[in-house]
Amino acid sequence: MKWKETVPADPYVVRVKRPISAAEIGYVVHLYQPLLGALPAALYQTLYHQSSPANFTSVQSSHYGLMVTMGTPLPTIIKARHQLEAIGLLEVYKAEDEEERLLEYELQPPYAPHAFFQDDTLGIMLLNRVGKEYYRKLRRRFSPPDEHRIAGRARVRVTKAFDEVFHHVSPSELIVGSGTETAEFLHQTEQESPLDTFWEQEPAGREYRKTELDYEFLAAVLPKMVKKEKLFTPAVRTELASLAFLYNIDSEIMGRFLLEPTVIEYDEIDIGELRRLIKDWFRREQGRAPRIVSRDEEALQSVEEAEKEATQAMLSQSESHALRLSSLSPFQLMEKYQKGAKIAPADQKIVEELLANYQLPPGVVNVLLEYVMMTHNGQLPKELIYKIAGHWKRSGITTVQEAQQQARQMHLERKQASGARSTRSTRKQAGTTASAKRNQTRKDDVPDHIREQLERQKKEVSQPATVESSSDKGEYERKKQRIAEMLKAMEQSKD
Repeated sequence: MKWKETVPADPYVVRVKRPISAAEIGYVVHLYQPLLGALPAALYQTLYHQSSPANFTSVQSSHYGLMVTMGTPLPTIIKARHQLEAIGLLEVYKAEDEEERLLEYELQPPYAPHAFFQDDTLGIMLLNRVGKEYYRKLRRRFSPPDEHRIAGRARVRVTKAFDEVFHHVSPSELIVGSGTETAEFLHQTEQESPLDTFWEQEPAGREYRKTELDYEFLAAVLPKMVKKEKLFTPAVRTELASLAFLYNIDSEIMGRFLLEPTVIEYDEIDIGELRRLIKDWFRREQGRAPRIVSRDEEALQSVEEAEKEATQAMLSQSESHALRLSSLSPFQLMEKYQKGAKIAPADQKIVEELLANYQLPPGVVNVLLEYVMMTHNGQLPKELIYKIAGHWKRSGITTVQEAQQQARQMHLERKQASGARSTRSTRKQAGTTASAKRNQTRKDDVPDHIREQLERQKKEVSQPATVESSSDKGEYERKKQRIAEMLKAMEQSKD
C-alpha cells in the first residue's frame, strides 16, 4: 500500500491477536528496535496502548490523531508501519464501502528471545546492526542465571490438583441441566457478548513475494526415485524462500544443494541439513555472514520517491540529516562512508566500545564518528574519539540534536583557535618583510656613482701603510675625516 492510499482522515481500529505482556514489549524494544529503529517500535507501543485492556480492541480513530499523538508526518508513520508489517509484528486489513475506507491494524506478539535468536533472518540482521560485542551482551541479558537452571537433575511434578484444594464442590453444582434457567442465561450471554479465543503464539508468517523459486525446475532436477508430490509443502516452501532471500540464492543454486545426498531422506527435505550446507558455502564464498538491509537503506534509507518528496517538504535539510543519523546504525554509517567496503577491525572495535562501554545511543555515536571523520580527513584517531565520548557521556548527551549542537560548538572553537594562530603567524611574517623592505629602501636611496666613489675611498682609507711623510699623513687624516662627515650627513638625510 502506497502512502497516498492512506490520508489523515482515514479511520482505523486496533486489535490484538492475543494479550501482550510487558515482557514482550521489552522484547520489541531490545530485539526488534535495533533492526527497525525507534519510530516503528514507538508506533507498535502507541497502537498497543490505544487498545482496551478489557477486549483488546480500540475505538475508531483517524490517522490525523495518530499524527498528532506521535508528532510525526503521515508518510513517516506509513513507512514505520510497513516495517512492522514486513517483520511480522503487524497485520493490516482494509474494508471499503462507498462512504469511507477503514483500516484494521492487528498487532502480532513478538518472538520470545529463544525463538528470535534461532531465527536465521532475524538473528543475522541483529548481528549486522549491533556488532558482535553488543549481540553477545543481548544474549546474556535474556539467558537465565546459572543458579536458576536445573540441568541434569530429575524433576518431580508437585503441582496441586483441583480436588486437593477445593473440597466442597458437589457434582450437582457443576452440572447445568438443559432448559434450566441457568442454561438459558449462559446461552443468552454467549450470544450477547461473544469472546475471542486467544491462541498461543504461532511463528510470525513472513512473506517473500519478491523471492521466487521455480519449483517445477527444482522438481525436474531431482532424481526420478524421489517422490515429488508432497516434497514441496507450504512449510517447506516458506523455509526455502527464507534461505533463498537470506543468502541470495536462485533456483539453479538451490537445485544443486537439493542434490546433495544428505539433504533429502525418505522423500522429505531435511531443512536443518540444507541450512547448514548453505551457511558453509556462503561463508566460503563471501568470507562473512550475510547482510540484510531494507530496500530503503540501499538508497540511504530513503522512502519511495513520492514519500521522500513529501517528507523533505516538511523537514529542513538539517532535520532530514538528523533523521538519517537516528535511523542508521554506526556500522551502516561507516559502510556508507567507505562506499560499501569492509570495515577495518580497529574501526569496528571503536564502534563496539562506544556502544557497549560508553553506552552512547547509536545516533549519538553516528554524530561523533561523522564529526571526527570530517575534521580529520576521514581518519578515526582512537584517543580523540574516546575523549569526546567520555565528555559527551558526562554531559548527558542522549539525542542526535544534542550531539550535533556539541559538534558544532567544538568545530567553532577549533576554527577560532586555528584563526588566532594564523593571525599571529601572518603578523610576524609581515613585520619581518617590512623591516627587510625598509633596509632595502634605504640602500636603494644612495645613487650608484656615489656608492662607487665611497667604496673606492674606503679602500684607500683602509690602506694607510703607503703614507710615508708626515705631511702625507696629515693629508690622509683630513681626507678620512671628510669621508666620515660625508657618510654621517648621508645617513642623516636618509632618516
